[in-house]
Amino acid sequence: MARTGFDFFISEPNSTDEMFCRVCDSKCRVTRNVFGPTGFASAMAKQFRVHDEFVCPHTDKPWHDRALQLAIAIAETPSKRLAALMKADLDDLLRENLRSS
Repeated sequence: MARTGFDFFISEPNSTDEMFCRVCDSKCRVTRNVFGPTGFASAMAKQFRVHDEFVCPHTDKPWHDRALQLAIAIAETPSKRLAALMKADLDDLLRENLRSS
C-alpha cells in the first residue's frame, strides 16, 4: 500500500516533471490531471481538484511494502544506531529485489 511522501506524491497539474520513490529510488509513474481528493480530509469533505499523482512502480509488491515499513521506521526512530542497522537491512532488501525487477 502506498504512503504519501514515501512512494506516492501529489503535485499541482504539470508542475513536476518526475518524482522518485523515497523507498527504492525508482522513477515514479505519473498520472496527469487527476480530478479527485488529494487526501483523507478532502475526501471526507468531498473537495475535489485537478492534480498530478506520482506512484512507485513497485508499490504493490510485497518486498516493497517491507521496504516501506523499514523506511518509515528509519524516519521515525530517534536512534542513529538503530537507524543505521535498519538502513543496512533496507539496502539488502532493495539490492535483492531491484536486481530481479
